[in-house]
Amino acid sequence: MMEHQGQNDLSTEEPIEGSLHEHEPLDQYPEEPLEEAPDEHELPLHPNQGRSSSRFEKLEEREEQLAHHAAQGDARGEDGDFAGALNAYKKAADLAPESSARLTKIAESYAAMDVTRKAVEYYQRALSTAEAQKGEADLTEAHVGLGDLCRTLALSASAVKSYTRAVRSRPKNAFFRWKLAVALTATGLYDQAEQQFNAACEIQPRDAFYRFQLAELLMMMRRDEQAIQEMQQVVRDAPRDDYYQLRLGAALLKARRAPESVPHFEAASKLKPRNSSYQALLRYARICNGEEQPIALDVDMIGLDAYDEDFVRRIQKMSQPMS
Repeated sequence: MMEHQGQNDLSTEEPIEGSLHEHEPLDQYPEEPLEEAPDEHELPLHPNQGRSSSRFEKLEEREEQLAHHAAQGDARGEDGDFAGALNAYKKAADLAPESSARLTKIAESYAAMDVTRKAVEYYQRALSTAEAQKGEADLTEAHVGLGDLCRTLALSASAVKSYTRAVRSRPKNAFFRWKLAVALTATGLYDQAEQQFNAACEIQPRDAFYRFQLAELLMMMRRDEQAIQEMQQVVRDAPRDDYYQLRLGAALLKARRAPESVPHFEAASKLKPRNSSYQALLRYARICNGEEQPIALDVDMIGLDAYDEDFVRRIQKMSQPMS
């Protein structure tokens, strides 16, 4: 995103003793006349006779090369070799210059290499090609790719435009709805983002990821109780996700529901018993619930690296009740 060479089994027949023809005279079976070889200048019976096989062979060879280069590009991209992927996708595009899908792959490679100008150029070429050919699927993929690039560059308004076109083309795609919602959130259009998150949840009602994203947005909008309800459903759908358990515990602490929060911090710690930051947060929840004596925060951070310490502080900040 090979051909197997077979081996021919060659065998030699042993002569059979007592053959019926062993003692018969040779002239008993007269030799049949050989067919004359066709004149090399003789016209074929059909105008395409003799040419179609060659044409199909070339077509098959082209398709094989195209598939090979595309698969090589995919493999190198997965390995993080974006320059190698770009080279392979360009070879594929040379074989199929009319393919907007190939142009999109080139754009994605440039985007991964942070060559923004070329990425935008190829996304626009892919869009133009897809529009000219009325290739709806390729057009949608190009819009999504351009939206991803714009979001990476913090061009949220442009990302919203691209994702909106993709959603119009494929309204039942929950992932595209999610992308649009994230871009809308970045522009501060929370109400519209909520609509898109809700649509994603309706399309994939048992996918905890989309509902969790909705809950996070509701927390940003200070609709804590509604967010907690969504997070509780998330935990029911994905009870073995440690971060979902932890995040629900933090939301309950923020809502001054410390007794309900502790079991979720405990669940997260049980799922990841070697995670020191989870252990620190469990102690924090128990202190908030009056189960343990308060200790200095810096003492509780002993043994944590900088990343874990920052993580603990962020979760604690999320847990602070609104004044």
